[in-house]
Amino acid sequence: MTQIPTEVLEIAAGSPGDYRRLAVTIGGDVKGAYPGYQLLAGFHFGADPTFGELPGVFSIGIDPVGGEDLVESWWCQGDVDRSVDGDVRISQCDDYGIFSIQVPDTSAEEFRVTVCDVYEQLLGAVRGSSHPHLAKIWNYFPGINIGDDDKEKYRRFSIGRADAFEKFGVVDTAVPTGTAVGCVRSGNLTVIALASKHDLLSAENPRQISAYEYPRQYGPRSPKFSRGGCVSAGSHNLLVYSGTAAIIGHESVHPYDVRLQTAETLENLNHLCKALSESCAGGAQLALDEECILRVYLRDPDDKDFVAAELTRLLGTVEANVVFLNADICRRELMIEIDGIRVLP
Repeated sequence: MTQIPTEVLEIAAGSPGDYRRLAVTIGGDVKGAYPGYQLLAGFHFGADPTFGELPGVFSIGIDPVGGEDLVESWWCQGDVDRSVDGDVRISQCDDYGIFSIQVPDTSAEEFRVTVCDVYEQLLGAVRGSSHPHLAKIWNYFPGINIGDDDKEKYRRFSIGRADAFEKFGVVDTAVPTGTAVGCVRSGNLTVIALASKHDLLSAENPRQISAYEYPRQYGPRSPKFSRGGCVSAGSHNLLVYSGTAAIIGHESVHPYDVRLQTAETLENLNHLCKALSESCAGGAQLALDEECILRVYLRDPDDKDFVAAELTRLLGTVEANVVFLNADICRRELMIEIDGIRVLP
């Protein structure tokens, strides 16, 4: 049994017996747990099918850049319950529930209906659980940029998601944080929701218009997600960052230029950290640092070295807390997107 090194857990969420009941690590093995922690869920990145057969591990269908299979593992103290509700796989601990549904991809014409059905199943499972408050939803599907104007697959996805939220009475100001990127390899639609028995306190980046208030030029229904938020679980606070790219107001900036877009993306994340500091952290000044767990989505895998160098300069390291993934971004002109989480006392 492979044991997670003590120093990795200390970086991510403290040692056993600490006040934090949640730890998140990135690595290639989920067979062993540090004493006192159980695997709540693992997000598998890569093509090895055996990972998807492990209890609580969800294979995303998206690949790491230039490396072997990786798993972003969420560890918790206490018991973990696993169950299935229709097509939804569920892992729950005391504070959190992770709900996953994966279905075969459909044509762009059918995609709106497929997404609405998937979201209805997911929202129904969440509402019927002991963790009814949505905090984050990750969405992964192929061909995100296929189609022009309102026929684009991402816009059809946004309509289907909005339809389901409307049916469940989820108003714009109460939508969870979110990420939606395109899989380069997988032929599935994968939607994974993080929910909690605790409320999500949302925060918005003042440099950007709230996504749910985007003008009509981005589609018949605006993207339904908040920029960031905090779940206060008593023993710790969980910060969640939405997929963040080089958008100011509602417009993309520096089209196709990964260097300038990386700078703008990090600036947006810094402004989001300031907003979270004011609304969620009780006065603590938050910033991107080595305690953040980040997923970096790159349209061009050759951009990894530059982006990794920039993040290393900012964070000090990317070895234990950043995974670089090959993915298409929701707008054709965008080359990079970053999302992530952070566990705080």
